[in-house]
Amino acid sequence: MTDSRERQIQSLNQTLTGQPGAQFVQLLLQTSNIALSDIEKAVRIQKKLGDSKILSSILVELGFISEDEQRRLIRRHGRQFRMGELVCELGYIELAELHQAEAAMGRMPGQRMGEILISLDLINDRQLAQALSEQLGLALMHVDLDMIDRSLVAQFPVKFIRSQLMIPFDVGEKNVSVITADPLNEHGIQEIEHQLQKKANVFIAARGTLESLIEKLTSGKAGDADQDGDQVSEVVDSIFLAAIRDQASDIHLEPLADHMRVRFRMDGVLIHKMDLPREMSRRVTARIKILGEMDISDSRMHQDGRISRVVSDIEADFRVSTYVTIYGENLVMRVLRRDGGLKSIEQIHMSRGVLERFKHGALDVPTGVIIITGPTGSGKTTTLYAAVDYLNRPTTKIITLEDPVEYVIDGIMQCSVDKSAGRTFEASLKSVVRQDPDIIVLGEIRDKNSAHVAVQAALTGHKVLTTFHTEDSIGGLLRLIDMGVETFLISSTVVSILAQRLIRTICPDCRQAYMPNKRIANLIGIDDDTLRNHTFYRGIGCGTCYGTGYHGRTALHELLVLNEQVREAIIEQKSSHEVREISCESTDLLSLMEDGLYKVLKGYTTVEEVYRIAPRSGSKRSVEDIVRLMGEES
Repeated sequence: MTDSRERQIQSLNQTLTGQPGAQFVQLLLQTSNIALSDIEKAVRIQKKLGDSKILSSILVELGFISEDEQRRLIRRHGRQFRMGELVCELGYIELAELHQAEAAMGRMPGQRMGEILISLDLINDRQLAQALSEQLGLALMHVDLDMIDRSLVAQFPVKFIRSQLMIPFDVGEKNVSVITADPLNEHGIQEIEHQLQKKANVFIAARGTLESLIEKLTSGKAGDADQDGDQVSEVVDSIFLAAIRDQASDIHLEPLADHMRVRFRMDGVLIHKMDLPREMSRRVTARIKILGEMDISDSRMHQDGRISRVVSDIEADFRVSTYVTIYGENLVMRVLRRDGGLKSIEQIHMSRGVLERFKHGALDVPTGVIIITGPTGSGKTTTLYAAVDYLNRPTTKIITLEDPVEYVIDGIMQCSVDKSAGRTFEASLKSVVRQDPDIIVLGEIRDKNSAHVAVQAALTGHKVLTTFHTEDSIGGLLRLIDMGVETFLISSTVVSILAQRLIRTICPDCRQAYMPNKRIANLIGIDDDTLRNHTFYRGIGCGTCYGTGYHGRTALHELLVLNEQVREAIIEQKSSHEVREISCESTDLLSLMEDGLYKVLKGYTTVEEVYRIAPRSGSKRSVEDIVRLMGEES
């Protein structure tokens, strides 16, 4: 920062001292390169408006910052704002109403600003809870009655729970989870920690919600519910609701020695959500098995089932799998939401260069096999459906064979495997080619038979799209050879193989610049010069990301479009290393790790996450070459 800019900032800060909105502007100047002239213009406009608008809202209206930037700065530095100013920054009250509350505070010494704002009907208890969450960096949490460990609550006097407006709802080996409307109530929190000899993880709830929960817990109504046969259904429904609300991909119900642990897989990582008493867990397991049309009388065999439910107006399918353990049946449910699940080809997070090659070098080719490969949970099905959506035209007949159909697409013929109805995968394969299709979509190549059907269909002039379980694109070619498909058939029918992984993205609410570990950065291909001259980011952990530093996922892609050199290498049965070298030199093949490097440079993810997820592959390309091949200038 130049001396001149520093002097201008000091002068501006003196002008703004004591004014509402000054704290926001000071933080903005510290964390961004916003022009001082833009700030000065906003200050002039505020004076003309008679101090009726806070500065941040004027900056947004002028287009100098976005609403997203405004909210992120508030979340990141919430502790530096006084409550009244924070509520105004969040847009819950106008500047004139803040002045009204400040005047009232002068007449009511000892009252907190939040209490005054509620007493004046300027905000509600939900807005106060949200503001406290932003200010203190604590998660705002919705807790259902069935998520509360009642045996834990019973260890505290009813008078304490009611007077402190605080519920300990879940306990682990070292921590106890506490939900409260007043996270600044240190006395109550310390009392819970002292009695349980555990560290408190504090969550925030709206006062009205908490009062309602405490009334149900302490008035005897909760005890009556235990006798009600509908309680188990309510517990199961609350688990489904929480999974949909948290956008979990899987629900894990895990029996342990004295209770059942419930965890959700979110962004590829398991997050502990709640525990169920052992007796309750057996009834919950039975309820889920009934919903999944499974045999509840048999708890000694592994089983599979499927549940279709409407949860909070969202249609969802839950694929259920049970696995018998020493403590009972372990249940895992894959969550498949039907709302907005189908993505277009532009929405699957491919870089521009890879996307153009995939569309024009693979999908637009009239015949041949297009394979999408990767391990379970790598997003293969999402990419497959996006490709089908791209190819879906009125002049084209598309027919699918899936187990099961996960997304419904208008205009194509979709078939789901159903063994009970005699529609096995093997029997349906024979019928698919008799339906005069232009494009055949096989949910998965699962064995030698389905591999041969895909190849034979391509030989007869069809386009075939399918998925495969292999490590990378080259591995897909070798696996076909291992299945007994002749190399000349592979070289003449396979158009492209797209390998992919899902990788966590940096949480936008706690994103900060940092310097990555030099050794790990070098291992994924980032040279020392790039390391010194580029800004890298990571998340430090907050309520939004459950302390992980990551929120959401993006995809890494490795696209191999076969050319003559690669086809010859396949026929000659060269090693995977040789085929990869030929592919890199002649087809501009970019590895999963190189795509990860690119997404690190773009600020989507971290060096450590790429190193954790992407298969190791040595790269001879420079960072500049990778960026160029991804479709951008270096």
